[in-house]
Amino acid sequence: MDRYRTPTVSLAEAYHVAQRWLTFLGAVPEKITEPADGIIELRSAGLVTRIKFDRVAIAPSAILAMLKATDGEPVRRLLFSVTGFTDGAKSLGESRGFGLFDIDAIGDVHPHTTYARSLIPSEPLEPAFLHTPTSDDEQSEIPVHPFGPPDESADTEWTDCPRCGVTQHHSVDVCVSCGADMTERGRVVAPSVPTGRSPVVTQRQVASATPPPTAVPRAPAGGPRLRCRTCGSHDIELQHG
Repeated sequence: MDRYRTPTVSLAEAYHVAQRWLTFLGAVPEKITEPADGIIELRSAGLVTRIKFDRVAIAPSAILAMLKATDGEPVRRLLFSVTGFTDGAKSLGESRGFGLFDIDAIGDVHPHTTYARSLIPSEPLEPAFLHTPTSDDEQSEIPVHPFGPPDESADTEWTDCPRCGVTQHHSVDVCVSCGADMTERGRVVAPSVPTGRSPVVTQRQVASATPPPTAVPRAPAGGPRLRCRTCGSHDIELQHG
């Protein structure tokens, strides 16, 4: 008994190959049926074609079943397999004038009988799945930079304040945290990855954003002087309200 074989293609793919091959020969299928599970039958003028999907090599029983189904009809018979044929099936198909073909993984058709070989066109048909892209091919077609080349100017310098250590954009002249000088003389180059802690701020923006100092109200010069009972300080802020 023949051992299990892995089908080269699925039943739907085998149907696509056979239908495409018959159309190329000029025998366009006019009727398509499914007489049994795993079998698709295509009928055209004077020709009956069956595609049998199995997990073992096709045995003579498949040929006998097709002979019985078409008994008395003046037709020629073709049988396509996705797992090949046994020697007995090839011998029986040869004696009964069958055209036996098997289909490989790329959708090419291979004859196994005299009648089958006589149908092979002089100008061969390209296999149906010869140029089917694989997952590796699809990934290789993805551009390295799908949105254009990277902007090298975006990789700018970020600096650390020499006094407080806060990282900020290189265009800042005054530290936004402590007010230290951030010009070229005192700049320290930090890693190129921005921390996101400080926006781009100019010296003018820092100056305009800093509120003016508020005058601290003091006691009148000629009046009584206040003194803290705890520390003895006379520098005491008066609160009004």
